[in-house]
Amino acid sequence: MVHNPLLTIQIDLLLLLLIASLAAVILTRLQFPYTVGLVLLGLLLGGLADWFPALDVLNSLNLSHDLILFVFVPPLIFESAINLDGRLLLRNLTPVLTLAGPGLLISTAIVGAIVTWGTPLTLGQALLFGSLISATDPVAVIALFKELGAPKQLSILVEGESLFNDATAIVAFNIILALVLSGAPLGGDTLLQGGISFLMAFVGGLVVGAALGFLGQFPLRWAKDNWLVLSTLSLVFAYGTFLLAEEVFGVSGVIAIVSAGLVVGWLADVYLDPEVKTSGKEFWEYVAFLANSLIFLLVGITAAGFDIVSELTEAGAVLGALGVAVLAILVSRAVVVFGLTFLVNGVRPHDRVSWPFQVVSYWGGLRGAVCLALALSFDPQFPNRNLMVLLTLGVALFTLLIPGTTISRLMHYLGLDQPPVLEQVKLQLGHIVADQQALNDLAALKTNTEVFFADPIDQMAAEQQQNLEQSQQSLRQLAQRLDLEPDQVKQLLWLIALSAEKAYYRRVYDAGLVSPKVLDQVNLLVSLKSDAVKRGDIPPDPEDIDPVEFRLQNLRYRLTERYLPNSKALQVLRSQLLSAQ
Repeated sequence: MVHNPLLTIQIDLLLLLLIASLAAVILTRLQFPYTVGLVLLGLLLGGLADWFPALDVLNSLNLSHDLILFVFVPPLIFESAINLDGRLLLRNLTPVLTLAGPGLLISTAIVGAIVTWGTPLTLGQALLFGSLISATDPVAVIALFKELGAPKQLSILVEGESLFNDATAIVAFNIILALVLSGAPLGGDTLLQGGISFLMAFVGGLVVGAALGFLGQFPLRWAKDNWLVLSTLSLVFAYGTFLLAEEVFGVSGVIAIVSAGLVVGWLADVYLDPEVKTSGKEFWEYVAFLANSLIFLLVGITAAGFDIVSELTEAGAVLGALGVAVLAILVSRAVVVFGLTFLVNGVRPHDRVSWPFQVVSYWGGLRGAVCLALALSFDPQFPNRNLMVLLTLGVALFTLLIPGTTISRLMHYLGLDQPPVLEQVKLQLGHIVADQQALNDLAALKTNTEVFFADPIDQMAAEQQQNLEQSQQSLRQLAQRLDLEPDQVKQLLWLIALSAEKAYYRRVYDAGLVSPKVLDQVNLLVSLKSDAVKRGDIPPDPEDIDPVEFRLQNLRYRLTERYLPNSKALQVLRSQLLSAQ
């Protein structure tokens, strides 16, 4: 019986989504990384398809370059961009762009040199492989960060780098591929031409994306009261931005989505109510869940179709080439992360990337969707095409199965999954304050009630007094265990005071006295003060905590005051500055 192709695809998608949903529940209970588990499950299903014909339907949806790049990548990139904390990204923009831009190019060169030395690939083919395999995919790592409560700066560094180096990798890959196909020698003129093309695609993507993101504010305003329409328009906007950038303007579509997503995320903070923003965020989390579930299941099924195990066991040369490729990515990643971060730390001593953050960033450089999309884009007649696809699948599986399953233990070893000293002390102080308040309430209750309530109240007060003494004893034991120096105590008190300040701003916001934008601004200031205190700047230097966006706002105010003294824009800027002070 011949089935309708659309019916076959529908059955395939439904089966994959059912498998992904069941796997999500089981893997969560097993505390196993979700995306890594999906890859393993895909490998198992792909292998079983040869033995059970009923599972052969799963092979009807092939993981192709166009499927990844035109269907899966736009929503994944857009979801990451709109939910990325723009203020923290701006604060850490130097290391993020350094790793994503020059870092990827350096990684491409190092991987290309090592691979062309140790495998049958030519220099051009090795550089192609280096450009595609240098793109990192943080999906599994970021999900783990959320579970473990990793520091926000670490999440921003890892996710921000991946967000930009995906686009950098695609641009670099396309340029190198064009040079290889043209047969031009890799001389100075060729590299200069490639560098110019790279800058045009990269910068052009930023400009086009920012312009489209700015235009996106109009439907954002029109549909801000209907989150269903707003979510639909945002989905159309994500795909439309990619297609316009790629097909109409001829620039990087991925970079355009990154730029547009950051602008739209900022505009959403300005124009949307918190409830609508929350609904939109939940919608995009669901879209990202669908895309990630399908893509990582299909990675496993596709890898099983290549029959990597038999390829490796039957061909020692392929096994050796895969070992060289893995060595190349480990060496290049080490040079980029530790070398470039060392240089960046020297330029920005007040916002240093700590050594534990560097180690996690190095080991968390997994490979996933983008590198597979680029590898699968090779023409079947391209020289050494099968070897390059096999190496890409092998490296992606290595990073998912080895670093992907061990990074949680690495974070535990580095102490990045433990609550910081501040949280431990705040927890004990919270118990003490709560117990003391309970005693005060019981005393007031005893004073204002009749005599027959006295005995039960006294009994409860005695129990509460025991709880208070236990909490105080726990705090003393914690202080003895921590053995803090005077400077550390001062730092701790400052952090507790700043935490109380942040809680007060939240109460003011809940009372309706300030707007969401003002709350974001004051929370940013508190966060920057906390970062300064953690670096040992006590009291925090106002110049170090002055956010870049506040400086730009002040500059806009001065220019408007000088050239448009009677405009309404000046009144709006003045009110914004006063409300943030």
